[in-house]
Amino acid sequence: MKGMNIAFSQLEGRSAGALVEDGQLVDFVIAPISGNEPIPGAIYRGTVGQTLKGLNGAFVTLDNAQKGFLKLSKGLSPGKTIIVQVTTSAENGKAPSLTQRVIFKSKYVHVTPFSPGLNISRKIKNEEVRGNLRIMSEEILGENPEFGMIMRSSCIDADEREISSDIKNTWKLAQIVMRDGKGDPELLLDGADPSDYAWREWPELSSASIITGEDAFDKVGVYEQIEALSQSYVKLGEGASMFIEITKAMITVDVNSIGGVSSALNINLKAAEVLPKELRLRGLGGQVVIDFIPMPKNLRKKIDVALSKAFKIDSVESSLVGWTQMGLFELQRKRERVQL
Repeated sequence: MKGMNIAFSQLEGRSAGALVEDGQLVDFVIAPISGNEPIPGAIYRGTVGQTLKGLNGAFVTLDNAQKGFLKLSKGLSPGKTIIVQVTTSAENGKAPSLTQRVIFKSKYVHVTPFSPGLNISRKIKNEEVRGNLRIMSEEILGENPEFGMIMRSSCIDADEREISSDIKNTWKLAQIVMRDGKGDPELLLDGADPSDYAWREWPELSSASIITGEDAFDKVGVYEQIEALSQSYVKLGEGASMFIEITKAMITVDVNSIGGVSSALNINLKAAEVLPKELRLRGLGGQVVIDFIPMPKNLRKKIDVALSKAFKIDSVESSLVGWTQMGLFELQRKRERVQL
């Protein structure tokens, strides 16, 4: 199927969404295996439990006796009620990470209760558009607003009425949730499911470009591509491949060649180019260690540049740590998606 399409279907009983361009899978999101699992972005009223001074953190009881781990918990005592947001998905039996600096994300705006002030995305270059957005926002926020707001780049060419409505709704939601800080542990705002995420983060398409139903992934021609994501093997080209494998401690990536015509540098550059997408589609994050094909050290700079370029345009935040003494490359990637 040509053009840009969005497909929603079920995958082993889990709702999922796929962004497809000319028959190629561009992005993919899936719901948790358990309906009770805390989803990244969800906001809870929780109770502080056991504190771990050595880790500068504390466990927080969420609803249904679930727990999350809050870093930088200085000044919090057991039994205190706080509002927290899930920042990472729960994996390998570990509690999800939490933060008190919650953010309310929507299609055109982010509301930041702990970062006052109005900020407009730098990607919006047109001064007239920036001025209109500022006026529109300040009319809704009023003088001396208690929360902050970030106008997203999605505001470019968007209908002003839609932007205004999104500002009002997100602002009102943030006020309601942040004032609901008393009581027993409870889910105050759920994280984005695949359809919510698609509305918020993917291009706005006509209804004819949105495919739903049991065979939606087949209709847009990506079912086999989605199935392939459950395998560690990624083909890079003639005689070259990459294996992405999950351990309890980290994600390992092994780049190798079986004697093809491509040089080690070219294969490593290809791996660096496709790695962010492969990690994103699988919903993988945490510590990632890459074993590139051995090559002269003076060529590593080219790999650094390729990795920096590839991860810069990726939607998931990653920190490139660098090379180890054993010639491995390390990076840290935010676990903000549900793992496939």
